[in-house]
Amino acid sequence: MKIYEYKDYDEYKKIQTEANVKKLNNVWVGEDTIKNICKIVPEAKFVLCHGVRNGAEVNYFKKYLPDAVVLGTEISHTATQFPYVVEWDFHEVNEDWLNTSDIVYSNSFDHSYDPVKCLKAWLDQTSKDGFIFLEHCYGVAENVSKATDPLEISKEEIKNILREIGAEIVNEFQASPTRKRNSRIYQICRSTS
Repeated sequence: MKIYEYKDYDEYKKIQTEANVKKLNNVWVGEDTIKNICKIVPEAKFVLCHGVRNGAEVNYFKKYLPDAVVLGTEISHTATQFPYVVEWDFHEVNEDWLNTSDIVYSNSFDHSYDPVKCLKAWLDQTSKDGFIFLEHCYGVAENVSKATDPLEISKEEIKNILREIGAEIVNEFQASPTRKRNSRIYQICRSTS
């Protein structure tokens, strides 16, 4: 695992916000990916999406789960430009979200400066029967800056963190390809053992 080291949190937030503004119209989530997740958890009532930039995944979840409450988070001030998106750092605990989400989804895990803190916060947001759907990019991505995408992590390293926090991968499938990006979806829940 490699993690880019920032001078401090302010530098992390500044770099993430600048990247968000620069790539505001880019969409990295495939609609078929969200459609497949919704087929796995069709009864979901609350969905939380982290690192949503312009809210594309929020809109897809709302399309395929029309009765669910869907909320997205984005660290940048641009969050307020999009419906159902709030400005929030996905590493941080929000008491209102604890044990509430049937689905926690993100394709922005590579933006984490602390993968243990991040996955722990997301796991704490899942309901008793809820799942994290983590989209994990593999292969070499073009134009990746270590400051904007600070986390390079393998599947085995993710599994080790999950064991440490009491979670496990229970399913995985190929995400629909977007913008020359190949990734897998890991369906994660609290460990049953």
